[in-house]
Amino acid sequence: MTAIKPPAACETKDEVRTEIDRIDSALVALFAERHAYVTRMAEIKTDPHEANDPARIETVIAKRRQQAAGLDLDEDQAELIWRTLIGWNINYEKGIIIARNRKP
Repeated sequence: MTAIKPPAACETKDEVRTEIDRIDSALVALFAERHAYVTRMAEIKTDPHEANDPARIETVIAKRRQQAAGLDLDEDQAELIWRTLIGWNINYEKGIIIARNRKP
């Protein structure tokens, strides 16, 4: 396993790309883990309308914006990513719930 190199220690584009690839791989693993929980949530919910909880969404967005600000990441960028992710998850959950409810 390659040692993690801080951004300032990267001297070439290849070094930067190696670190970005490492992070991307970790992100995919984390998204897969999150997806398993989203799937479980869809199994627990009984009505497709439960998939969209505006109060919960705004709470999550506020937390991610605050976290982003603390990490010197653009809050609008973090919000856009999370709103996209949440929107996808809502549609995914609805699909599972609707399909399950159609079964005899």
